[in-house]
Amino acid sequence: MTSKDDYLLHSWPKQQAKGKITYMALHALIYGFLVGFLSLMFGLGDAPLMEMVFSLEFLAKLVLFLIIGLMMANYKWKSNSRKYDELRRQSEQQPESQL
Repeated sequence: MTSKDDYLLHSWPKQQAKGKITYMALHALIYGFLVGFLSLMFGLGDAPLMEMVFSLEFLAKLVLFLIIGLMMANYKWKSNSRKYDELRRQSEQQPESQL
């Protein structure tokens, strides 16, 4: 078992206890604002920052990136749950002396 697997095995139950909605919202917000801000910085041009932030184009991009972030977070949740279940089964099948 790798260190990443061990970390997932110990940290995922805590993350699951917080709930899927919290997990997805946090990850979607981080992704959406980070990518949206980077998109804004590369497309800044001559316009003032506040004008760009409140523009319809930026808000549309932000909504798009939030939706993409939700889809990515949903995939990651399912992937981590599957991996955790597999690792837990493996750890239960191993004798205690091998852990």
